[in-house]
Amino acid sequence: MSEKGQVRKSMFSVQNMEELRRLYDSDTPVLAYAFKRRMVEGWTPEHSHHRGQVVALTQGLLIVETGNERWMFPSQRCSWTPPNCKHAARSVGGAAGSMVDLSPEMCRGLPKTPCVYNTSGLLFAIVHRMVGWDLRQPLDAAKKHLIATLRDEIRQPDQQPLRLTIPREERLARVADALLDDVGDDRTLDDWAHLAGMARRTFMRAFSAQAGMSFGRWRQQARLFAALEMLAQSKSVTEVAIAVGYDSVSPFIEMFRTMLGTAPQRYFRGRRS
Repeated sequence: MSEKGQVRKSMFSVQNMEELRRLYDSDTPVLAYAFKRRMVEGWTPEHSHHRGQVVALTQGLLIVETGNERWMFPSQRCSWTPPNCKHAARSVGGAAGSMVDLSPEMCRGLPKTPCVYNTSGLLFAIVHRMVGWDLRQPLDAAKKHLIATLRDEIRQPDQQPLRLTIPREERLARVADALLDDVGDDRTLDDWAHLAGMARRTFMRAFSAQAGMSFGRWRQQARLFAALEMLAQSKSVTEVAIAVGYDSVSPFIEMFRTMLGTAPQRYFRGRRS
């Protein structure tokens, strides 16, 4: 993660960038535009936006880190990043789609943490409609109604738990970092407890308290995150299953289906047609 501090080019390419910057800094309630990642790059430096962001991703995968939490924003889904949320980000497999920036006033009452939404059909349609707006024109009644619907959808609890909390305690963080570096590492629970310098039960209790889930569930979630990255790069399901620590494809597909409700072959192409 040391590459987060590297200087890098702008993450997105949009038309009329100067006009967009001017509007972004104004009190315009809504900005909507299409974007495309120029190339595969590392982490952006940690930053925040005074506007909230809705992203309707049609290609690639976005990864966002906020403090000790990592979030996955897959393509064919919509995501939400609240205003003033310090985060670093990177994309995998290129990233393209549309984005809506909401003014601080429009963000009142909306979630305070990032969210990724599973059922995103209406959100996709609203964002797509807003991209066609003339941003310099005042909002009429129909546009205000659409903004209200967008805010209602963002507040909906239909979210996918694509979040991974990294323990802060040094010994537990050492274990988490080792697993994130190689999610296919098949060491036993006793081995990981030994690496942390803890008794097995102490390790299990401490890890669960800091990560918000059991160590076994956390390792499964870490494998899912790594699998999503590889699938976003168009790697085969078999290749991904072996890479993340499964001996065969079937149990990997079952885990994926249990966690995300669909098979890995269909996850990224669910809305492409």
